[in-house]
Amino acid sequence: MKSLPLLKFKDETAFLVPEGLDEIQRLQGPFCPIIFIGDGRSGKSYLASRLLNVDGVFVSSDSADPVTEGVDMIMVPTQTLLDPKDTRTPDGGKDDEQLLVLDCEGGNNAMAAIRTLVNVFGIVLGTVVVFVANGMATEQALQNLNASLAARSLIRLDGNSQLPTQDLVFVVNKNTLRYDTSALEKILDQKYDDPGRQELRETVRTAFPRRDFFAVPLMGMPDFEPAVGALRGHLVEARRPLLVGGVSVSGTQLAGLLSLLVSEIRKTNEVSFPSMKRCVIFDGFLAPLVNKLSDDVRAALPQLDDYDPELSSRDTREMVVSRFNEASAHLGHEAMLRDEARALLRERLDVLWREVEMTNEAFGNEVFFVAQEEREALVSSKKLPVRQRGLLKKIVVTLQTLNVESRAVVHKKRGGDPECSDWTFTMRTVQRLVESAFECLNKLPIIKGHLYKHSPSALRSMLRFMNGHQQTRICILKEGHFVWWESEAALTGGSANGCINFFVHRAQIEADAGDLATFTIRPSARWEMADNCFTGGATRAFHFDASTCEVTRDNWVEAIRQHIEFADLAREQLGTTRLLDSIRIYRPTVADVEGNM
Repeated sequence: MKSLPLLKFKDETAFLVPEGLDEIQRLQGPFCPIIFIGDGRSGKSYLASRLLNVDGVFVSSDSADPVTEGVDMIMVPTQTLLDPKDTRTPDGGKDDEQLLVLDCEGGNNAMAAIRTLVNVFGIVLGTVVVFVANGMATEQALQNLNASLAARSLIRLDGNSQLPTQDLVFVVNKNTLRYDTSALEKILDQKYDDPGRQELRETVRTAFPRRDFFAVPLMGMPDFEPAVGALRGHLVEARRPLLVGGVSVSGTQLAGLLSLLVSEIRKTNEVSFPSMKRCVIFDGFLAPLVNKLSDDVRAALPQLDDYDPELSSRDTREMVVSRFNEASAHLGHEAMLRDEARALLRERLDVLWREVEMTNEAFGNEVFFVAQEEREALVSSKKLPVRQRGLLKKIVVTLQTLNVESRAVVHKKRGGDPECSDWTFTMRTVQRLVESAFECLNKLPIIKGHLYKHSPSALRSMLRFMNGHQQTRICILKEGHFVWWESEAALTGGSANGCINFFVHRAQIEADAGDLATFTIRPSARWEMADNCFTGGATRAFHFDASTCEVTRDNWVEAIRQHIEFADLAREQLGTTRLLDSIRIYRPTVADVEGNM
């Protein structure tokens, strides 16, 4: 088991040794850094080796020349250092926990170059700082410790940052004096008129809230091994993982942090603590988390082979952001870095999802089907009578001439408003009546036949019952009118005996259920202007019998229904005023009715 070089110098320029840096990068589990600093030639390397219970891990010598240059390191599993019988290590350590031991060159050796970066490493990396004084706890030793702490001034803090807390283990090695465990506190409690000496003590107190003191006698002395064993047990028990901004630092993050320290000291001779936090928290934790979540989303993106109208339901972006929030919840005190990482995640997710949306839009823009639409465009219009003669000769309607135009209507798979081509003339022209009810006028059936009509007179009804005769009427259905005469002779005489004008007289037609030959024409409510057209009053119902007629009852009923519907629509389109101006409400003559029959 041998240490590896980590930080070295060439022409007083610091550089990280790949051998040691690679070993750190391979570190998987949590690690607890213990760093040895202090007087040159004080036996730091030896004590560091004895921490691992293996001699010679760190090179040591009794020569006057400095043995350690820069910083050497070694990592060992914590489990290999624990003694199950030692009550000072009750936690047992995590299975993958590593102990990172750093051995720094001496700070007061006249033959060693004073290298600021070594002290910065000690201040930044060590959760437990072991300061080794040579022979006795002197004022000079405190000054050397203070010189190492001066590296704190090279670490630039912002208003929200503070350096991680560290434990100090002050060790007097090669001790020949009698010290108790409170020796360091007594030295720090001493009062001096010299402000510099008082400031030195306050600096140590502030930098190390927890302080412990050990004295190790000369090698070979009876108490040497027990003292080394006590120091070793304390250091193993006091180990703590390295945290930056509350985040446990991984091997990869530590390697990045070391590179940052060397780079910034080279450039500006100071280190930004926010940069250190960013290196560990953002670069080492948040950015990899963003990368992993982004990769997971990329692997699970919908693979489209056609348009998906429900694509938005497969959007997982907000769910992934929630996963990010949960995974980084322990960094609530680092809101700015979390916000930056969250924004980066959203940006990446938006880019990924936009690619899916664009693919879906491309499918959606494919043609689903093409329909043809037609419309009629007005060319001209003119007024003309419905008939040149007959019952409707005074009704004037509007005839429109229209060009038939068409266009293609393209429906896309995505739905929404279709895309339409320009209207084009189809070379077809049609004519339409504005009063469309009269379009079917020539199709209305015209019927003439003999019907028995029941008289409303009570006397006539009684006579009919007695002699078995009904009143025979000659009836004509034409142009929305139902007209009747008493005899053939009456046809040549004058006006009809009765007329139901369906334009004015809103009527209902009913086939009698109990008699297959009879039907009834009754008012929808009341007959309007009935006296001009027939007797019997405004509520009279007309009963007819087609048992001997040339036309069947059902044909009469269907034909009358068509005339009623025609007259109702015409009334709606013409309006009451225009209708009354155009149609006479009277009992017409045969000549009036048969004008163009």
